[in-house]
Amino acid sequence: MSMMNDRPVRVLMLGWEYPPRFVGGLGKASQGIARGLADLGAEVSFVLPRFRGRGEETRLRVGGAREWLLEHRAAPRAAAAATPLRWLDVAARLRPYARPQAAVSPGPRAGRGTIEPGDAEALYGSDLGREVARFAERVAAMAARLRVDLVHAHDWMTFPAALAAAARLRVPLFLHVHSTEYDRSGEGADPAIAAVERMACERADHVFAVSDYTRGVLVSRYGLDPARVSVVYNAPDAAELPPPLPLGPGARQPWVVFLGRLAFQKGPDHFLRAAAGVARLHPRARFLVCGSGDMRQALQALAAELGITDRVEFRGFLAPGAVERLLARSSLLVMPSVSEPFGLVALEALRAGTPVVLSRQSGVREVIGRSLQVDFWDHARLADQILAVLRLPVLARQLVEEGREQLARLSWDESAQRVAEAYARVAGIDVAARAQGGAA
Repeated sequence: MSMMNDRPVRVLMLGWEYPPRFVGGLGKASQGIARGLADLGAEVSFVLPRFRGRGEETRLRVGGAREWLLEHRAAPRAAAAATPLRWLDVAARLRPYARPQAAVSPGPRAGRGTIEPGDAEALYGSDLGREVARFAERVAAMAARLRVDLVHAHDWMTFPAALAAAARLRVPLFLHVHSTEYDRSGEGADPAIAAVERMACERADHVFAVSDYTRGVLVSRYGLDPARVSVVYNAPDAAELPPPLPLGPGARQPWVVFLGRLAFQKGPDHFLRAAAGVARLHPRARFLVCGSGDMRQALQALAAELGITDRVEFRGFLAPGAVERLLARSSLLVMPSVSEPFGLVALEALRAGTPVVLSRQSGVREVIGRSLQVDFWDHARLADQILAVLRLPVLARQLVEEGREQLARLSWDESAQRVAEAYARVAGIDVAARAQGGAA
């Protein structure tokens, strides 16, 4: 056995979000996969554009590329020759979150959603394209001093950096797709971002998708061979589920919750249109819109147009602890996404014992099959399902019980095992065997 095979597998993992540096599900999912691989015996170095301090867990280190270069006194430009310049040029020209969206999206063909300064600008920067290019330069510089067995990158912002690092290190490249540009923007997709996703996936050794739904988008939009894409589902934050709080009149507030970015992809306007139908028939129901984004003013105008301003609360972006407390007091979570690769918020609701209504255009319905589901554009049917849950405590309890039963089958350890199996199958890199060899 070679000396390399006597040590654990070393993974260079790249991401844009990682708790506490995160806005939504991407950060939680990235953390879950990284921790799961470390539990299997891999040594994971998770690198973000910036990360104050350093996260240290058993076999898992989390840090920022900027901080790493400062610590090692390495210059990003030193690796420019090893970085595919055309990727940096493409990334530097991107302006994916620079255009404000003034109107509510009328349907699945509408324009893109964006991230609003104030909840994510510190994370994604005011010029995301330049941040993507800078991250690629820094990671390429880091790669000159690293010894790893493979590169694993999460979502398009890290793909140019991943390509540069894998080329420099001459190691296999695995990409993890949590959302595509077509999910975020529909037919208004930014061609430059779509090109990054397409070309990176074509050049990767293997691609992970968070659902069959997303796998289908990759195959249909980017022409990927289905055999080169594995489905790895997201999972709840913890393996054990807390006991659910009671449901029904008097046990919870008659709150119907939307929780997500106020952007085209998440369908908050469809939520309000259904809420108007519910409000006419259920005088106590209130509708909580939780999240931030460029559609907020247009949504407030829509609530006024629908005559439900006094029934709708816009609560802005909520920290994780506030989300848990809110869900534990609410009667129902509605996820009316136009295109949702997965939908971790549905798992969070079920953990809190809160029933959910899911968009049929979502990946999470693949793991919560016994649930109420509706096409995002069918506002009348969505209103009917909301009313049924509010009026029928027996139905609400059944949805929670069956949903949590399915939820209990999901874990980040199981998801990481699927990832490790792909490492071994595609690249001959066996995490478990190498972990045993290193411990011997």
